[in-house]
Amino acid sequence: MRAILPKLTLAAALWLLVLANGCGPIRATSATSGAKDHLFKAELAGADKLTQGEKYITPAQYEYQLAMLYIEKSKELQGFAKYDAAFFYSTEAADLGKKAVEHKSEEERRKIRRQQIRAGKVFKQ
Repeated sequence: MRAILPKLTLAAALWLLVLANGCGPIRATSATSGAKDHLFKAELAGADKLTQGEKYITPAQYEYQLAMLYIEKSKELQGFAKYDAAFFYSTEAADLGKKAVEHKSEEERRKIRRQQIRAGKVFKQ
């Protein structure tokens, strides 16, 4: 009987792990947390800053703002117990956060290149 007890607790723990993996609230909350992490990285890259004097919003700023809206929508849907939709919006927000960081680094590279061209350090082609 003693040898069977550890096997049963192991089986029960494994079963609990399988059930928790498919649990909607856990998936949606963890996805929202991951999306917030990506948005924090985008903030560190400066994707949330609106540049003074620019006529248009940049792709990084657009994606950052859209990701913020998606996270808010995800939280709202979690409040209504629509966890699959909340998970979808959270994963989309995480993807947009990643893209915002990528676009911000590309914008910085282009800005430096434009400054070099204006200063005459690089030949125009």
